[in-house]
Amino acid sequence: PGLRKAALLPSYERSRCAEGVWMICGKSAAFASLAVILIAMADDAAAGLGGLSLSGVEVSLAVDSKCILGESPAWDRAMKRLHFVDIEGCKILSFDPATNACDEVPMGEKIGCVVPYQQGRLLAAGVEKIYTVDVLAEVPEERKGPTHMAVLPDADCETVEIGQGAQVLQAPPGFRFNDGKCDPSGRLWVGSMNSDWRNPEARKGKLYCMTPPKEWANEEDPDGILHQYGPNALLREKLASTTLSNGMAWARRPGGEHAAEGPFDTFYFIDSALQTIDAFAYCEADGSIDVASRRTVVKVPTLAEGGGVPDGMTLDADGHLWVVLGESGCVVQYDPASGSELRRVKLPVLRPTACTFGGDDLADLYVTTREEKGESASANHGGLFKVRVEGVKGMAPAWHFGSPPDPEYVPPLRTKEKGKGKE
Repeated sequence: PGLRKAALLPSYERSRCAEGVWMICGKSAAFASLAVILIAMADDAAAGLGGLSLSGVEVSLAVDSKCILGESPAWDRAMKRLHFVDIEGCKILSFDPATNACDEVPMGEKIGCVVPYQQGRLLAAGVEKIYTVDVLAEVPEERKGPTHMAVLPDADCETVEIGQGAQVLQAPPGFRFNDGKCDPSGRLWVGSMNSDWRNPEARKGKLYCMTPPKEWANEEDPDGILHQYGPNALLREKLASTTLSNGMAWARRPGGEHAAEGPFDTFYFIDSALQTIDAFAYCEADGSIDVASRRTVVKVPTLAEGGGVPDGMTLDADGHLWVVLGESGCVVQYDPASGSELRRVKLPVLRPTACTFGGDDLADLYVTTREEKGESASANHGGLFKVRVEGVKGMAPAWHFGSPPDPEYVPPLRTKEKGKGKE
């Protein structure tokens, strides 16, 4: 206790046993005489709220949101808020770190993801529809948009009899939208999933892209008024036969010191069932990806191998990927150029789900978590956590759907206290 790691072999040269001790393994033993290596008990106790898990890493509870399945954190640079969802709780949450206010919007259905839109509004992907949502509307009934922006394409729906010979199209049983984000040009990318995704014989999901209004006039709607809907024409298939669409990120190049220069040309994607992070050639101008270019940049170890299920993902300013490993209690930084693990941050919960950088300087890594059950459940499971890693900042806040936010928009002043109803 109290010892610090003066040096440590790269992650691919070591393994972690269940007791939390880093052990030299395999060929790494050959390097033991070539360097001074300090191996100490993992400083897990210090990873508690407000503590330091390792030198230069601070983990704290941002809000005790008590989510059943927290997901989809998105930093809204216009509102200066962190939006996220409780999928199983059927609600959207919007956290203001300046005041600790956390507004909740009940949605009446499972919400897979949210992205910033315009002037206090979000887009939310429900079971089979994409809604506009005003998270700060004073009248709760006005928060969920009266109309939807898009629906699951007809070809991916099933015909259901509703009586008297009438039929409707709806998502297949067990299907819903899951994780999603906007790309740098404001297109919404969102995946569908089957709740029976662990069954290899179950119907697969897809990854879709929804183009913003500024592009609609260039497609099937020359007058730019697709609000009359044909709404399912807005979602275009990008990938077929996905199992569990999760983390997404866009980069100008796969890592390196010039990650902040040039056009975006790489799309990173996680299908959790594959235990991989894959990269595609991406065209920023038209939003296309070259499926034939797909390559695995990181092979994530399973939980039994010391890793976990790859879930949410974000990108830092140096072009490195930060990935939440479900059921592992960790967030891991990977180098997509080499596939190696660079850093592992231990959290005070076992079931993290997704992460994103936020705050004015993008130095806060927000992590959503999910419910734990039983006597061994972690304190504050289902909460939103904040991680600060010395020298690490995010590449960009969440991109808004359609276009950059209005630079003159000023969000309404809120003084609502955390857990209170006071304005």
